[in-house]
Amino acid sequence: MSTHAILRWFYYRIPPRGRLVLRRLYYLPGDLFAQRDAMIPPKGMIFIGSGDFVEQGKLQRETVLRHTGIQPDAAVLDVGSGIGRLAVAMTGYLNADGRFEGFDLVKKGVNWCRKHITPRYPNFIFKHVDLKNDLYNLSTETSAKDFIFPYESSQFDVVTLFSVFSHMIPEDINNYLSEIYRVLKKGGYCVATFFILDEEAKQNIEAGRTGEFSFKYRHDGYAFLDEKVKEANVAYDLEFLSSMITDSQLQMVCMEPGRWSNPHRKTDQFQDLIILQKT
Repeated sequence: MSTHAILRWFYYRIPPRGRLVLRRLYYLPGDLFAQRDAMIPPKGMIFIGSGDFVEQGKLQRETVLRHTGIQPDAAVLDVGSGIGRLAVAMTGYLNADGRFEGFDLVKKGVNWCRKHITPRYPNFIFKHVDLKNDLYNLSTETSAKDFIFPYESSQFDVVTLFSVFSHMIPEDINNYLSEIYRVLKKGGYCVATFFILDEEAKQNIEAGRTGEFSFKYRHDGYAFLDEKVKEANVAYDLEFLSSMITDSQLQMVCMEPGRWSNPHRKTDQFQDLIILQKT
């Protein structure tokens, strides 16, 4: 097991609130003296993955625009809006007639967005939802499988989920796909990332080419990276995932593999990208 994998294993053994505190303390010396824009959070508060906050946000924005063709007056729903990575990038594209809604189960991230983004851009609105997830929130028993998105039907041109489905179990994903179908306008798109276990990914895992992302805890149609913190990372067999998508009435229109299953693949995406449409 690599050093990085060992550190990840220990990190997952810390309760969610403890992880946030630990990260804040680790980056505190640098955050105290860093010069940054008011809409860029301190590194110690960023809980949404690695990479440069601004550059990753721009990459997500360009991914959305490339696959959906939405205009500056579009309505966007960011599921798992985190601490505003995509939102900050979209402030440079959506105009005053556009609308950006986001919700997340980490309250600190939602509060940051409300304080630092919404005052400048009132059409960027963020909601906190208290849902159980063993990576991010253990303070409630409310399950994502029963959650109804707090929006009317047929409201959005695009729904985004960057590194959200990769932290969800099947029954929760089934509900979210149904809700995405409901809130999308006809012809609207869903832009989402996954860990997908297609034949190439399975072969590379077997050959040890995927590093720490071995997903060795297999179940019927999906697999966990960590058996104790199941929602830390979840991978899905392509056939199993395709069946869930079909059941939701959404249509898969594009799939682009990421680097996780093939480190030599020439792409900026780590996770696999899927584009769905409400036809």
